[in-house]
Amino acid sequence: MLKILLLLFIFCIMLVGGERGVTSLIAWFGNIIICGIAVWLMAAGVSVPAVTVGMSIMICLITLFYQNGNNEKTRKAFGATVITMLLFFAVIYGIVWKGSPEGLNEIQIMGEDVLSYKMDLHINMADVAVTVIFLSTLGTVLDLTLDVATSVYELKKHNPQMNKEELLQSGRIIGKEIIGTTANTLLFAYLGESVFLFVYLKTQNYTFEKILNSKILFQNIASMLLGIISCVVAMQIAAAFMAEERGKD
Repeated sequence: MLKILLLLFIFCIMLVGGERGVTSLIAWFGNIIICGIAVWLMAAGVSVPAVTVGMSIMICLITLFYQNGNNEKTRKAFGATVITMLLFFAVIYGIVWKGSPEGLNEIQIMGEDVLSYKMDLHINMADVAVTVIFLSTLGTVLDLTLDVATSVYELKKHNPQMNKEELLQSGRIIGKEIIGTTANTLLFAYLGESVFLFVYLKTQNYTFEKILNSKILFQNIASMLLGIISCVVAMQIAAAFMAEERGKD
């Protein structure tokens, strides 16, 4: 069934997107390969933070420059993404250190398969938890910075009389509209994959207080909230970058 869905996905992308759709597919598979290599390196004992940084840079380069070309929009989106993620790297580490969301959650621990797991992995699972949250945040930031950069670029191109302040304000307004839909997208993405979880917890007579203090809820909510907060910051940076100078591409 998964093969059929994958083939249908590829067919729809190529049918609607044409040449651009093929480029998007190559970028999509490229990012999957990068993530696979990163997992292999982590399992082999390579420093998790170093792998995370390298993987994130490669994902940015593939998603922005390979998929959308080397132009003012992608350069400014890349700069805004890098600055935002550098700012949030320490924040994510702090949250993981204080909240301890690493390792198996309550549902995974209760599974029968856990009895066959080898727990002595010699890998810092806190670093892995940072990587998981960092990547989920990176995805939303990449999407938003490129959306804002593209929108402001088109304004600059078709309205050359607009000054820096007007472009900056327009970029912020555009960003606010995008953030609203992004927040809902993240919310329903996590709610959708958590429906079975909540049903299971209800049948096991988990109290509301216990659910609020559970590791699995913290893992999902932390990723969602950090994604939204980072988008707010990224929107401001991307709008400011695009308002700085006239487009030359």
